[in-house]
Amino acid sequence: MSSTDLSRVVRTYSASQVADKSTNRYLFSKMNNLYLGYSSRYSGSFDLGDTIKYPKMCADSSVNMTDGVKYYRGQKPLPYKIGEMSASASIVNQMDNNVHWMFQNGSSAEGLLGKWDRFTNQGTLYIQTDSQEAEGKQRTILRGCSRFDALLELYLYVNVMKNTYPDFVREIETSWTLNVGDRFEYKLPALKDNEGNDEPEVYVNNMTNQPYPPFLYFDNDTNSLIFTPHSEWYQGWTYYFIIVVKEKNSDTVFYPYYCTVKMNGQKKNPDEVLNFTDLNFTMGTIDRESRGNFTWSAPVNLQFVKDHWNELFDVYIKNVTFREHNATMPVLDFQITKLHDDNMTMEYQATFADPYMLGLLMKKSDKLYIHMKYDLLDTKGYFKPEFEHLNEMIVGNVSMHRFFRDKCQLDAEADTSSPYGSTTNREKLFASKRIDMQFDFRNDQMYYMRQLAIKMYYYICAIVFL
Repeated sequence: MSSTDLSRVVRTYSASQVADKSTNRYLFSKMNNLYLGYSSRYSGSFDLGDTIKYPKMCADSSVNMTDGVKYYRGQKPLPYKIGEMSASASIVNQMDNNVHWMFQNGSSAEGLLGKWDRFTNQGTLYIQTDSQEAEGKQRTILRGCSRFDALLELYLYVNVMKNTYPDFVREIETSWTLNVGDRFEYKLPALKDNEGNDEPEVYVNNMTNQPYPPFLYFDNDTNSLIFTPHSEWYQGWTYYFIIVVKEKNSDTVFYPYYCTVKMNGQKKNPDEVLNFTDLNFTMGTIDRESRGNFTWSAPVNLQFVKDHWNELFDVYIKNVTFREHNATMPVLDFQITKLHDDNMTMEYQATFADPYMLGLLMKKSDKLYIHMKYDLLDTKGYFKPEFEHLNEMIVGNVSMHRFFRDKCQLDAEADTSSPYGSTTNREKLFASKRIDMQFDFRNDQMYYMRQLAIKMYYYICAIVFL
């Protein structure tokens, strides 16, 4: 019988059905599916030390691998290496690749109790579960067929023990009120693990979407919290953090203590106390040859801006038909041609696709846009962490320079539920300028028309003269 044939005839029985059959003297005549892992006087009803005195009549080989494996719920995977921990490696080697790990009622043990790995250390059962339903003694069978159609079974009992998180030997403080200039140290009590199955540990973590106290230091050697709020900027704030107690060998058996630190005093408004430099930019008039200038409100590293222009800005045209097709026009080329000594002004040369089609109307305007990319800045006007390399463009103290502070602040107020705020206002960080009628003779069409006009002029002069 092949493994495929075996999977077709397997049937799952309930515990009550198995119990009925195990007390019936005509057990084997009543059992219409001998491939069921069942409980009987001869198999599976006792602990592994006493069970399987006789192999099942349907199995070529039934072997107990061990007297049982003890596992504490929630711990990291416990590998049961069949080749090292039992004498059953030869039986596993006889099995084909279609091996099933199941409970004695026929349901799969994989997922609830762990997983089976055929190719690690001659076959390994990784025991891991976080479910309370799995607690207790779990009787499992590793079942497969040999390449000669012999049914092979290995029995393993897994005793899943109840497991609770470690805790402090006494109640701890979780709220503190401090003043600027204080130095306060709080030593945490000792930890105790009631089951004694693992080493307890404690660490400090931040609370999602809440300010973490920057003046908090956790001493791992003494398990002490040390608070040193030395700056006046901390006053008036309430900070949050978490003390986590857990087992060393588990990622799920833990308990969080939510803590607060309240600082006395009134909050200071940085805008009222500090002299920030708010950065923005404007555009000058675009001349008939598609040249113009771009000016910052304060000195910056212009060479760095030039080198990273495409990372900072998008350049495009909105012509008079924009409202009809709702699409911008690309610029063929945009080159920075000159950097001024004031570290604020940059001259550029633009190349338009059809310059002779721009600036023809007086009451409607074609406009050139220089648009700063909205995803670069946070809601305070600073470059986001993933774009902090762009701070090199700032001359002076980076923390004292902000981009479009007012618009970024509006995004923070528009969506207070998100630390990133809305993006509505940061999507509008641009400068624009009307494009007047162009005479850019680098364009082939305009160059041709100019040469034609020159020739026509001389032709007409010659006719008049003659």
